Amino acid sequence: MSLLKKKRFWIGIFMTGLFLYLVFRQVDVFGLKTALVHADYRWLVPALIVYLLGYVLRAIRWQYLMHTIKRISWQQLFPPLILGFMFNNVFPARAGEFVRAYVVGKRENISKSAVFATVIMQRAYDGLVMVLFAGVVLYFYHLPETQGNAEFVQMINLIVNLTTLLFVAMFIILFAIITWKKLATTVLGKLTRMLPEKIGRPVDKIFGSLLDGFSVLKSKRNSMLAFTFSVLAWSGESAAYYFVLRAFGLELPAYVAIMLMAVVNLGIMIPSSPGYIGPFEFFGVGTLMLFGIVKSTALPCILVIHTLVWLPITLWGFYYMWTMKLSFREMEAKAQESAGI
Repeated sequence: MSLLKKKRFWIGIFMTGLFLYLVFRQVDVFGLKTALVHADYRWLVPALIVYLLGYVLRAIRWQYLMHTIKRISWQQLFPPLILGFMFNNVFPARAGEFVRAYVVGKRENISKSAVFATVIMQRAYDGLVMVLFAGVVLYFYHLPETQGNAEFVQMINLIVNLTTLLFVAMFIILFAIITWKKLATTVLGKLTRMLPEKIGRPVDKIFGSLLDGFSVLKSKRNSMLAFTFSVLAWSGESAAYYFVLRAFGLELPAYVAIMLMAVVNLGIMIPSSPGYIGPFEFFGVGTLMLFGIVKSTALPCILVIHTLVWLPITLWGFYYMWTMKLSFREMEAKAQESAGI
C-alpha cells in the first residue's frame, strides 16, 4: 500500500505543518539570517565528534543487551544500528527499529523477534535516561514561568511527568514478565489457545522470542552496563548541543544543553513527518526561549542542531546500505510490513 494512502503519514504531515507554523510565525527573518551568517562553525567539529561517539556507545550498549541471545561484537552491531537510525530519519513511525531487528536477525541467523526485544529495551533505557536528566535539571533549576511562556512550561512539565510514568511502567512490566516468566507464558498460552491455530502458534513463538531478548534484565551486570552506556551516550549528545550553542555565542550553563536535549527528544515522540521536522524545532526553540534566548537566535541554533543530528547519520546509513549490498526496496517493504506504515 502506498505511503501516501496511509492516515498515519498525513497525520504526521499535519503535525509537522502545525509545529513549523508555530515556530516560524513572527520570526525576525533578518535576525535569523544574521545569526546564521555570524555563527562560529568551528564549534561543529567537536560537536560532530561527540555526537558520533554517542553511536559507538549505543552499539556497545546493544552488545550487552544481546548477550542472552548471541554474543555479537559492537563492531558488527554498529552498521545495523546506523541503518536503523537512518530509516528513522527518512520513514515515519520509527520504522528503523524494525529494520535493525530485521538486518541483525538475517545476518546472524537468529530470531528477529528476540533482536527486536533488545531494541525495545534500548528505547526504554533511552527514555529513562532522558526523564532522569530532565528531572534532575527541573529539581535544581525552576523554569522561569511568565505570562508569555506559562503554557509551554506546563507542557514541558506534563511531558516529563507522563513519560516518566511511561518508561518506569515499561521497566516494571518487563521485570515482572521476566521474574514470573513461567506464569506469563502460561497465561499467554491460555489466551492463544482461544485463537485459531494459525494465529495462536505464531503469537506463542514471537512471545517466546521476545522473552529471550528481555531476559538480559535478569543480569544485574549487563543491565547496569546498558544503563551506564545510555547515560554516556546521551551525555555525548548533550555535549554536542552545548558546542552548537557556543557556535552561536550562547555561553549558557551545561544544564541548559542537557535540558534542551531531553525536552527535544521527549517532544519528538509526537507523530510528525520523517526526521521529526516540526516538533524538534518547536520544543528546541521553546526551551531556549525559557532561558532568555530570543527566537531569532534560538531558531537558527536549533536548525543547525537538527541538521547535525540528522544529516551525518542519514548519509552514513546510505553508505552502509551500499557497502553491505542491501536492497532499499527490501528493507522498505519489511519496515512497512512490520511497522504497519
